[in-house]
Amino acid sequence: MAVTSPYDGLTPEAIKAEMLADLQVKGVDVDHREGSYANTLVSVAAYQLYKLYQLFPSLLSMAFPDEDAGEYIDKNAAQLGMTRAPGKKATATIKFTGTDGTVIPAGTALYAPESGLQYLTTGDTMIISGMAEATAEAAEIGSDYNLPAGYITSMYVNVAGVVTVTNSTAAAGGVNEESDADFYARYHDRRTLPITSGNKNHYITWATETTGVSYANCLPLWNGNGTVKVVIAGDNRGPVDEVIRSACAAHIEDERPIGATVTVVSVAEREIPVTAKVTLASGYTTEQVGDQVEAAINELLKKQPFGEESTIPFSRMLACLLQCPGVADYSTFTVDGGTAAITLKAEDAAVVGTITVTA
Repeated sequence: MAVTSPYDGLTPEAIKAEMLADLQVKGVDVDHREGSYANTLVSVAAYQLYKLYQLFPSLLSMAFPDEDAGEYIDKNAAQLGMTRAPGKKATATIKFTGTDGTVIPAGTALYAPESGLQYLTTGDTMIISGMAEATAEAAEIGSDYNLPAGYITSMYVNVAGVVTVTNSTAAAGGVNEESDADFYARYHDRRTLPITSGNKNHYITWATETTGVSYANCLPLWNGNGTVKVVIAGDNRGPVDEVIRSACAAHIEDERPIGATVTVVSVAEREIPVTAKVTLASGYTTEQVGDQVEAAINELLKKQPFGEESTIPFSRMLACLLQCPGVADYSTFTVDGGTAAITLKAEDAAVVGTITVTA
C-alpha cells in the first residue's frame, strides 16, 4: 500500500506563495514581484523545501517497513540479526552413456531443450562399462531449475565418445531469493511473536530460517510427550522437495532443546474436484464459470490456517459458486465427490482439482 503524506499536494509554487504571503503579514516591505531579488531568493528556498517534503514518505518506510519497503526491510531486520534467504541452485544426477574411457570434465555445460535452462557438472567423471554418472548444478539460483527426470538431455559442446545424456533423477533444491513479502512476514513474526526456550514460535522461526521454507507451523506433543511435528511449505503454500525438507530438519536439530524428538514434514498437494450443474447468466459460458469457481475456491483455501487441521463447511463452498457472475442458479453441486464439509489435515496443501461445469 502506498504511503501518503500531508505534503503530497504541495508544489514549489504553493510553498513560494505561502512564504511571500507570510512576509507581507509580518510587514516586510520589499518588492516581491516575479524576477525581483526577494522573489528569486524565496523561489530557491521554496524549491529546496519541496524536495525535502518529497522525502518524507520514504522516511516512514525506513522506520516502519512493510512488505513494500524493499531494502529497508533488510536494514531493519539486520538489527535483529536476520538476513534475507539468498536462494539456492538446483542439483541433479546426470547419466552419460558412450565409449569406455571417455572423460567428461568438470564444468561441462548441459541444458534442457524445452526450457534452455543450463547446468554444469561439478566434477570429472569417466565412462566405464558404457556408463558414467556426475552431479550437475544449475547455472543460476531459482526454483525454475527443479526439472523432472529426463529433461536435461543435451550438451552445449559435444564431448567425443558421449552418446546420450539425461538426468536420471529430478533436479531439486533450487530456490528463489526470498521475496519482500515473505521476508517481511518472517521479520514481522520475529518482532511480534514471543520466542523463548524452544516454544512453538521458536520452531516456526527455525523452520522459516531455512532457504526455501516460506511457511511453517509447529504441532507440539503430536505423538506423545517430547514429540514435535513441524509442517513446512514453500512459495504459495506448496510442497518443498526432499533437499529443502532435510535442510530444514538439520537446522532445527542443531537449534532444538535437548530431549525433543522432532519430525519435519512437507505439505502434500491435495486436489479437491468440483462439479456443478448451473443455469448460466446471459452472455457467459461454462468455461468462464469454471474459471470463476476455481478462483473463488482457491481464494477461500488460501484463508485457511496453515499447518493445522481445519474444516470448511459445504455452505462456504456453495457460496463460492453462487457469487460467480456467470451463475444465475444451480441444480447440483458437489465438492470432493459429495455435499459434506471438507476436512483438511495439517499436511494438506489443498488446491482445486478437476472442475466440471454443465449448463
